[in-house]
Amino acid sequence: MPSQNVIEAILSDCTPPQREAIQHLAGPLLVLAGPGSGKTRVITRRVAHLAASGCRPDDILAITFTNKAAGEMRERIEALGVPPGVWVSTFHSFCARMLRIYADRVGLGRSFTIYDSADSVAAVKRAMAELQLDSTLFTPAYVARVISAAKNRLWGAEKLQESGAPKEAFALGQVFERYERLLRGANAADFDDLLILMVRLLREVPETRERLGRRFLHVLVDEYQDTNHAQYLIAKHMAGAGNLCVTGDPDQSIYGWRGADVNNILEFERDYPDARIVRLEQNYRSTRRILRAADRLIAHNVQRKAKSLWTENPEGEPVRLLRFGDEQEEADAVAADLAALFREGRAVPRDAAIFYRLNSQSRVLESALRGEAIPYAIVAGTEFYQRREIKDLLSYLRLVDNPADDVGVERVANIPARRIGGTSLERVKEWGSARGLTLFEALADSAEAGVRGPALQGIAEFRRLIEQLRALPRRPVAGVLERLLAATRYEQYLASAGDNAEERIENVRELVNAAAEYDQAEPEGGLQGFLEQAALVSDVDLWDEKLGGVTLMTLHAAKGLEFPAIYIVGLEDGLLPLLREDGEHDLEEERRLFFVGLTRAQRRLTLSYAESRARHGKRQFTQPSRFIEELPEEVSSAEQSEYRARRPSLSALRMPHSPVEPRRVRRSEHEEIVYDGDFSSDAVLLDPRAPFRPGDSVRHPRYGVGRVVDIGGYGEALRATVQFRTVGLKRLVLKFAGLRKL
Repeated sequence: MPSQNVIEAILSDCTPPQREAIQHLAGPLLVLAGPGSGKTRVITRRVAHLAASGCRPDDILAITFTNKAAGEMRERIEALGVPPGVWVSTFHSFCARMLRIYADRVGLGRSFTIYDSADSVAAVKRAMAELQLDSTLFTPAYVARVISAAKNRLWGAEKLQESGAPKEAFALGQVFERYERLLRGANAADFDDLLILMVRLLREVPETRERLGRRFLHVLVDEYQDTNHAQYLIAKHMAGAGNLCVTGDPDQSIYGWRGADVNNILEFERDYPDARIVRLEQNYRSTRRILRAADRLIAHNVQRKAKSLWTENPEGEPVRLLRFGDEQEEADAVAADLAALFREGRAVPRDAAIFYRLNSQSRVLESALRGEAIPYAIVAGTEFYQRREIKDLLSYLRLVDNPADDVGVERVANIPARRIGGTSLERVKEWGSARGLTLFEALADSAEAGVRGPALQGIAEFRRLIEQLRALPRRPVAGVLERLLAATRYEQYLASAGDNAEERIENVRELVNAAAEYDQAEPEGGLQGFLEQAALVSDVDLWDEKLGGVTLMTLHAAKGLEFPAIYIVGLEDGLLPLLREDGEHDLEEERRLFFVGLTRAQRRLTLSYAESRARHGKRQFTQPSRFIEELPEEVSSAEQSEYRARRPSLSALRMPHSPVEPRRVRRSEHEEIVYDGDFSSDAVLLDPRAPFRPGDSVRHPRYGVGRVVDIGGYGEALRATVQFRTVGLKRLVLKFAGLRKL
């Protein structure tokens, strides 16, 4: 029997709904947890309660979505006195771990390589080249996205070919099929494969499904609203004992664009009719004003489960809504406001964050923060692992673990330079491919493949280096990496290359530090574990909140975080909500994304938008986000201090930092030349004379009211690009559009 004192300690500071979720011992459980309602507390206390009630720790599996969240969960569970053994992992890491064990059941070797997005694009590019498919028709990056989307739906090449326009779908299906063949030949799996192959293992190998279904008595899945179909099936199969506990909030489902299905949580009771439902509605994070704004906004969504957020926190200061002429004014004002906040001692830089919809918005904000001498940090952890020097070294390490990795061979065979030209490598690749050999295997027969001269010697040097490194122990990882650096003289190579050499060498040393930290945290993990961690890193995983600067991040990256003071910039139709030119957008998901941003704020929340913004190299007039109208009136009437609304000045009509004002020169009755002020680049735009100008409000007989953002074409082809509130961007031929100026 569990110690009553232990149980009481676990439940001591929990509310009745939290206690209900924690104490539920058997059967399916859905915890609908609003933002800031203590969800992580419930998960970790539930694990502790299960362990205290007699469940062995290694019979418990807890799954979340980021390494950072998994690490924090693990620390909290340990702090609660739970003995070692609980499995705490992300979906992808858990699947990778299982596939290492059962690799042969799905056609892989245990040392398989995990391809990140850049590796996948490289493999797609090779597949397209082998098929002689014109890369101007489809870019490799586009095809990689299509393949990823298909995999998220558990589609194969054949299904993809049935899904779209015959010619396009057939070509894409061919690339998909060839890409899969290349991956298997390289003993590699991409990010999506980790889930797909796990589903295949559970579906197609009954004895493994039964063994794993019995392995874990309790399965807990966090952020269930963000699961895709594959993750849904994995959770269902893994919870063979029927004890599946899922926590989440349909109002925070923000990853539909990468396959997440909010219906997984909305229809949980359909899948598990005997499920217990617990609602966590008390918010411990935000002031009442912030919570009212968020609650009023999200009530406009239809795909949700009704809940009433409430808090005992103070009313708090008003939520501010600020309007500016352009993004430069907006950035300068945010930076000045932060400087005043810090100067007056009401906050320190690490208390504040700036959220935006697109990473491209950070540039002007960075400049403004530097102008005020405010320290800042951008949350973009994956960028470190995509840097050229880091990709080089990781490719070498992957070859040490898996020499069948053709993408890795192609990347580093001539880095540092070994006089191995692209033609020689292509010749060996074609020769080996015809004989069913991996590229590394084929390099042993380079002479037979027709390689001559210095390239032959360089290939021999490269093969000898990889074989020597493969003979080394695979741990500690930092030791393997240091031997690699010494053998390749890679730092000297960077120093001689010139191109930001000092910064790139520092990045290399940071990778060594990361390897040493991994060795300390996971002494048994070895090279394979380190490579797996590097491949599965997310933006927020490398962010250190203790660095002390203002945090800049996208709204997607902000999920799961909180800050005393938050600024959400770029609150404009077309940006938030993001409305794509192809018309594909999910307005409810965009609203959920904004809701996530609002509910990260603890005490101070500032919203802002600009009346014009430079996007895709052009200055565009904007409309305030439709979401502003969905906020309480107290937000729109909030004090705007010295940054009170004002119409854009002439400076708002030019690109930021242009040295002179725009100047128009009439050229004919039908067109004029617009000099945008950037004479150094001879930038000249042809702007036809038309009944409308960018910024004009217009009405369309079908689409309603909109704002003209661009004019183009000539004569009967004269057209306007209009941002409509109802349908987003539309390009209309004026001769037929029936537009009327308001």
